[in-house]
Amino acid sequence: MILFIKIYGLDFMIDDNFKVFLIEINTNPDITICCPVLSKIIPNMLENSFKIAIDPIFPPPYSNHSRRCNFITNAIENNKY
Repeated sequence: MILFIKIYGLDFMIDDNFKVFLIEINTNPDITICCPVLSKIIPNMLENSFKIAIDPIFPPPYSNHSRRCNFITNAIENNKY
């Protein structure tokens, strides 16, 4: 089985009136950790991406099926990315 996870990067600007303008969407975004904010955001975003994409196919090794389903549901509901 081949599994692909695609992460997109969105570049946008916000003007003085807080209107948002989408500049571009990158299919291969830079995920370099170059500041304290990104050091928290990027690892969490990647971990949540894997939870959403991989855990439903290859669930974590829990003994109880309902706990596994709750884990996947919570990962999707609590995902901020």
